[in-house]
Amino acid sequence: MKFKQKHYALMLASVLCSAVAVAEDAAPAAAPVASEAAAEAAAPEVAGPYSMSRSIEVGGGGHHVSGGNGDWNSAFVSGVWQTDTANVFDWIVQNDHRFGESGTAFNGGWNHDINPDWYGRLEFGKSSAGTFWADKHYGAAINRKWLPERNLVSTFGFAYNDNRQGYSDRVYTLGFVYYFDGPWVVEGGIHRNLSNPGSVISTQGYGAVTYGRDRWRQIVLSVNSGSEGYMPIGNSTTQQVFDSQYYSLGWKEWVGPHWGVHATVDYYHGTYYQRSGGSMAVFWDLP
Repeated sequence: MKFKQKHYALMLASVLCSAVAVAEDAAPAAAPVASEAAAEAAAPEVAGPYSMSRSIEVGGGGHHVSGGNGDWNSAFVSGVWQTDTANVFDWIVQNDHRFGESGTAFNGGWNHDINPDWYGRLEFGKSSAGTFWADKHYGAAINRKWLPERNLVSTFGFAYNDNRQGYSDRVYTLGFVYYFDGPWVVEGGIHRNLSNPGSVISTQGYGAVTYGRDRWRQIVLSVNSGSEGYMPIGNSTTQQVFDSQYYSLGWKEWVGPHWGVHATVDYYHGTYYQRSGGSMAVFWDLP
């Protein structure tokens, strides 16, 4: 698709990366991280019944967690449905087992093309149980395209998490994405989080490089680093104000014209534990 029809995931990323990077265990991600989704902007024009962004993905994963915190496992199903050139809807349902708890979370969003230069996003999330999920999650973002080719995108996002352990997060994101003529996308930005009670301020920076294009292959290397305000690690424990780093490598490969596999490996290093693992999924493009 043309660039102007393939930018919606940037809004998704600007809001969701805020929630995931600063309150890493608090909210479900409704789609791949910013860089991976942004790579779709490099996709070629596709005619016929598959010209819209419509897909479904099913997968699961596991992580080893240090410090006697118990290993994690997860399963999820997610989807994207574009109704026209100006509107894309996305959703994910994910069940996780972490820190001896289990919970299921839903997150959905609406991406809207306002005009050729501006586009935005609204989203809402809710979970059934698990202190590692936010009870409720809200997000919004506004994006602006710059330069004659509109290949530089700025993003301002806001996310709010109402957490089960009695604290809340307000996350502000400022980011930029640049699309090269070839199959490369680079991005970077900053998340500023205010957690209450206590007016706890934390800041994380993020960056990513993506190589590839839609309906062929996408390889994404991303990094988050900085401080976290609160960290739930079970029913009775919440850690506060510490540094952490998160690294991930994703590979999305089209095996057939309209289906493929998506693998991710990642590593998290924090003051209270380290985590390593990954996920594997199968996806289908829908007509």
